Amino acid sequence: MNTRLIVNPTSGPVENPELLTDIAEALQTQGIQAEICTTTPDEDGEGLAADAAKAGAKLVIVAGGDGTIEAVARGLVHTQTMLGIIPLGTRNNIAASLNIPNDLTQAIQTLAEGEHGRFDMGKANNYYFMEVVGVGLEASLFPCGDEVKEGIKKNYLVALKSIFSGVKTFVQFSPHRLALRFDGKRMRRLRTLQVNICNSPRYGVEFALAPEAKMNDGKLDVIYIDNPSKWDHLRHFFTAMRGEQLPHKRLNTYRASKIEVRSYPPLDVHADGECLGTTPVTVEVIPRALWICVPTPELLAKFADESGSPVLTQ
Repeated sequence: MNTRLIVNPTSGPVENPELLTDIAEALQTQGIQAEICTTTPDEDGEGLAADAAKAGAKLVIVAGGDGTIEAVARGLVHTQTMLGIIPLGTRNNIAASLNIPNDLTQAIQTLAEGEHGRFDMGKANNYYFMEVVGVGLEASLFPCGDEVKEGIKKNYLVALKSIFSGVKTFVQFSPHRLALRFDGKRMRRLRTLQVNICNSPRYGVEFALAPEAKMNDGKLDVIYIDNPSKWDHLRHFFTAMRGEQLPHKRLNTYRASKIEVRSYPPLDVHADGECLGTTPVTVEVIPRALWICVPTPELLAKFADESGSPVLTQ
């Protein structure tokens, strides 16, 4: 099989100088020979994946965190090239949503023995995403979060300043009026702090905003709290961090294939952490956009026996 391996050598909370060697040896154990290439600050993996597909690769394996997986997936949209995933990130939300194990040996066993499925991507205006679009408060806070992460690596004073900036944004941000149109028909007017449109059940720091969302159902899950207080929002935030959904009487959920979002004044928009400017934004599902190798039910049962914990299926 013509196989390409795209590795982000900086993924994960801990640097591993033996990373490439470990992955190559584990692949060889399963009889998988792959041409190896690595991401760089100027190449996040999307171009590498697109080039591999054009060159006739049957399988592109990505070894990295959610950001790298998303970039590689964008390069494979609407191709016949299979995406294989070796999760190496801090959170590994996409792998969790697809039941792909974090264990290196099990992830590579999935590549060798798993089943091939077609999964949805989302598109916000012209930007493809795998996890979630956020409109409003969350999108306004994302730049602060990025600055905190960079500051922790380089300068703690910068990180501290960004934390204070985020707190200030949260305190000053108030509910805004928005209009949502679902599938070109039904209109919903609301007042809220933020709207999330989810393709997958998990994102961010393992938030479970849409526990019932599936990546192969041809739908997006829309979630917002109608006219929330800051306390309502914080409760929802911490409940989602526990992998649950807050049973709030003003928590609204919808399922649609296309969602148009307008607001006045314009609100910030992000997709999978990438800032996309401001509203208006049109978000739609791209059904069966991507081939992905995932565990079979038999493999899931085997992995559960090995770990001693049950594995939930999509």
